[in-house]
Amino acid sequence: MWWNYWPVPWMFLAPLMMLICMAVMFFMMRAMHGGPHPAVGVWPTGMGLGPHVPERASERQSAFEEYRAETLKRLDDEQQDFQAFLGRLRTAKDRAEFEQFMAERRSRTSSPH
Repeated sequence: MWWNYWPVPWMFLAPLMMLICMAVMFFMMRAMHGGPHPAVGVWPTGMGLGPHVPERASERQSAFEEYRAETLKRLDDEQQDFQAFLGRLRTAKDRAEFEQFMAERRSRTSSPH
């Protein structure tokens, strides 16, 4: 009968053992890296970030936030300048088309056939 063979228990034990090993590895990695990232807000400030994360991470993060704010402001200014340029370009194009229309109309009315 099929349940008398020796590999049968491993069909049920192997996945269980794999899940246990994955859980152990998860908790080992969590302990090694100090838990969730401090930016998420789970840990109170002042707790260690883990052995592989330097304590100056917050300084680098604030420097990045300053750079990000400056870059976003610069991009907003450039977008406003570009929109103004497009407005002037459209106005000039409309003006040129209108002047061409008026010139064609004047030439039609001045030279009757």
